[in-house]
Amino acid sequence: MSSKGSAASVKKLLLNIKALQPYFARRIKGKDQKVESKIVFVLSFPRSGTHAIGSLLTNDDRGFKYYGEFFIFNAWHKNIERINYFYPFFSFRYHLNLKQQRKAWQYDKFEKTSLDAHKTLRALTQIPGVHVIKIFPQHLSDPLLQSIITEFKPHIIFLRRNHLDRFVSHKKANASGKWHTAPTSDLHIDLDPDEFNRFIKNFTDFYLRYVAFAPSVGCKVLDVDFDDLRNPIKVREIQKFAALDGFTDWDQLESAPTTVKQDKSSKVQDDFLALIGKQRSDFDFPGVK
Repeated sequence: MSSKGSAASVKKLLLNIKALQPYFARRIKGKDQKVESKIVFVLSFPRSGTHAIGSLLTNDDRGFKYYGEFFIFNAWHKNIERINYFYPFFSFRYHLNLKQQRKAWQYDKFEKTSLDAHKTLRALTQIPGVHVIKIFPQHLSDPLLQSIITEFKPHIIFLRRNHLDRFVSHKKANASGKWHTAPTSDLHIDLDPDEFNRFIKNFTDFYLRYVAFAPSVGCKVLDVDFDDLRNPIKVREIQKFAALDGFTDWDQLESAPTTVKQDKSSKVQDDFLALIGKQRSDFDFPGVK
């Protein structure tokens, strides 16, 4: 670990020690204060537009807290420090695991650490605001994800995108090493039909499991197509679904995604479709009614 990294970790540890005082003060009182708090999960898949939907559900000053890929240690939000007041040494442990994740990526990592997903979400329910977390397959194992959905009954947004467009975007991002902002229109990649079919099956199975499971345990759900993110009416529907009751500052939220489109070319898709004799619409990802 570099001296700079060591200093950051020491500073993080000191902040966690400082947070013990309000934590124990709250424990002595023996009663949590009631706050307006809401958990929202965005259940989706890489390259489906979750970065775009995140930009629509981000405004710290208006209570929208977007944590990104929180449970896979691939994002940071300042509220992570506040979790320490309800769950001791959380941000220090999160910080260490985030650093490890950047060095050697590991799926389902959260449950392999000393952190507990249930305690984490209980802490978030004590912090005012809308807490938006995006979850992909292999961020949490099915038993753990289903158990926290059952306990906390978050509002759940499902975000779908055409399988072929998402597959090409995913392959280009991997090839370029740039997952956001960098242009990939001129990047050439080869597509393997067998890999593509596995890609479709894996993510369709995940979607079908949870689009059935979530309502069965009492969750409210909203199913969104990627193309809806450019529809102002649908954007407002998404924001109303996520917002706390009584929220009125709609003009303070983004009316369209603020993200940059990386790939403005469909040549890879067109060539692949010509090769296999199909159309783009054959790979639409329809929602379950």
